[in-house]
Amino acid sequence: MSEGPDDVRSRFRHEARTRLNHVVGFGELLSADSDSLSGQALRTIFNDIGNAAIALRQPVLEYIASVSEGSAPSETLRRKVYDRIYDIISLVQTARRVAPKGERALKDIRKVHEAANALADLFEGAVSLEAPQASEVSMSRATSRTDKPRISGRILIVDDDAFNRELLSRHLERQGHVVCQASNGKDAFSILSEAPFDIILLDVMMPGMNGFQLLEAIRAEERLHDLSTIVVSSLGDSASMARCIELGAEDYLPRDFDPIILRARIDSLLEKKEYKRENDEALRQLVDAQARLATELRDAAQYVRSLLPKKLRWRGISADWEFIPSLSLGGDCFYYHKIDENRLALYLLDVSGHGIQAALLSATIMNMLRGLSLGGVDYSSPSSVLTRLNRSFRIEDQNNMFFTIWYGVYDSSTKLLRFASAGSPPAILVGPSGVVVELAGDGPVIGVDEKATFSEFDEAIDPGSNLYLFSDGLFEVRTKEGSILAWEDFRELLEAHHRECTVSPACLSPIKRIVDSIRALSAKPLFDDDVSIVEFAFDV
Repeated sequence: MSEGPDDVRSRFRHEARTRLNHVVGFGELLSADSDSLSGQALRTIFNDIGNAAIALRQPVLEYIASVSEGSAPSETLRRKVYDRIYDIISLVQTARRVAPKGERALKDIRKVHEAANALADLFEGAVSLEAPQASEVSMSRATSRTDKPRISGRILIVDDDAFNRELLSRHLERQGHVVCQASNGKDAFSILSEAPFDIILLDVMMPGMNGFQLLEAIRAEERLHDLSTIVVSSLGDSASMARCIELGAEDYLPRDFDPIILRARIDSLLEKKEYKRENDEALRQLVDAQARLATELRDAAQYVRSLLPKKLRWRGISADWEFIPSLSLGGDCFYYHKIDENRLALYLLDVSGHGIQAALLSATIMNMLRGLSLGGVDYSSPSSVLTRLNRSFRIEDQNNMFFTIWYGVYDSSTKLLRFASAGSPPAILVGPSGVVVELAGDGPVIGVDEKATFSEFDEAIDPGSNLYLFSDGLFEVRTKEGSILAWEDFRELLEAHHRECTVSPACLSPIKRIVDSIRALSAKPLFDDDVSIVEFAFDV
């Protein structure tokens, strides 16, 4: 239910008397306590605060009586009230600077300050009202309070009228802002070059550099682009307003502005600046975090690459490989090493997901395999290795990550390759006559089913054969036509480059050609997943 004019005025009278009693009461307490203070300067200030508080009582009561009777307080009375309030605030600010830290009376000083500010807020809202025609909304606004913390700013007042500058300064300083004054545009521009400011309150008509010229100078300076300008001028024509706005002014207020409107404009601009500062800081932190992440990913990729094997030459077998980590870093790893004098283990694994966690799990598994540190395993038996891995790396223990692996053991004495697979793409064996065989296993991915079994298979390796191991990141790409590269197309591409290298003496290995060809077909310049491909050439 809305309040009527009488109710609003009654509430204003109550609020004003309450604030006045606070100012006078605490002011008298400070004056009474002055004898116990050690410093003469502070004793004098406390006495002055008490006297100023008593001197405030009569004009405030007259103002309240005038409003209560429905008549407009005179300009002289208004000015007297403001002068008394600002005198108290000035004395309180001086006392807070002079009083030593830990002074017991500092608490009462703050209470006087808060009460005087609240009283000034109350009258600042009421001073723009035309009693007795004051609207309910305006009077309610005059007596309303908010718990929202105010943002203080640095404000430059530019006006050739000293009275205007002083009046605005006192208003703004009471609200907690740091205020500086300039009497013309030239001095203002010089001040702006020496110290940062948030807002300028600018008059238009000034000698020398006027407001329009100062706005043009500010707009030309890149370092001042975040500076906000509110024009306060007696020029009321729309052309002047439009020109100021075009030159970058945020707002245009007439000289007889409502103080509440100015305060709201300043608060709004400072809130926007604070919001922008917070956004800029959040963006900076995000950029820094992304840079750190990129560095960590590069370091992780370098670490994974450092674990990969050297190019192989062993008993007529040579190995070559390509490893291309994606931007997001995946879980590809591969390796080959001797089990004994006749047998060579060779494997490629791919952990699900991306990022450092996947890469570290992949590196952990590879280190265990190449270090032969899996307990109770026959490393010459692919089935034994995969079974042990499946029981050791359960998905629920690895943050829901699983992996695929192709594991083989080549025996140089028997020319047999024994292999098993856990969800990985089949290896491709190209015989000396060009016959292609897919070496696929039948096991599920590692970590999902603890009771899973993994069959192992034997394949005879003829001299002149080539074996290709690769991760699915190599062929699971979206082409420029929008479709996923089919397995049959990938296999044909691999065979074609293998044949070309077979007949071309200059071609040492087809794997780089294979990678480049798939990259050329892809819709993206970079692979979405890690890409690994290993070629084993059996020359004997």
